[in-house]
Amino acid sequence: MAGKKRDAPTRQAKAKGARIVSAFLDNAEVFRTAKTTGAKVNEPAVLRLKYRPDFDKRDFDRKARDLVRLGQEGKLSKAKSDRTSNSVYDRKTGKTRSRTNVFRERVLRQLTKNKKLTQQHGTRETNKYLANKSLVDRLYAGQRGGITARGQGVDPDHIQELQMDGEDAYDNLRLMDSWTNRQIGSDISVALRDVPEGHPIIVKWIDE
Repeated sequence: MAGKKRDAPTRQAKAKGARIVSAFLDNAEVFRTAKTTGAKVNEPAVLRLKYRPDFDKRDFDRKARDLVRLGQEGKLSKAKSDRTSNSVYDRKTGKTRSRTNVFRERVLRQLTKNKKLTQQHGTRETNKYLANKSLVDRLYAGQRGGITARGQGVDPDHIQELQMDGEDAYDNLRLMDSWTNRQIGSDISVALRDVPEGHPIIVKWIDE
């Protein structure tokens, strides 16, 4: 099914005072029409990523670069919504926890030696903690939430997005600026809303 390609954000996204959208579909109209008519789309969803000035540039560029590569390798598709996919069983508490929170706490333990370093003075381990204090503070800030701008916190981020069929595994996680991570994830979700589950996705990066 063919449709007019879009290589720039919608007029609404470019309107004066409008928030810049970091993710949109080139062929969004094709999928909107197919959703209404029930027609089958034979082309992949073409997801465009565009840097937003409120993002951490280094983290956004790394994210965009990896998603472009994963799309080229044929590994991206619209995943089925599953709110329980990012959870693991905690034997100590008998409750489930998100894998991202477990990953965050592992990093914090490594950087703080399980929160004991602040009670020590002059040791090599304490010096390592002080050198990483900014990262530790941002990890805790991301855990507490309430992030309103870049630089305030750090989150574990899925390199291949769960919503694009990424595996919920520790080796698919790395640290990313909280604001950038949460905003681009939200923008991607909105961009893919009319794409059916299992449909292939390729990513193009508007590098400006």
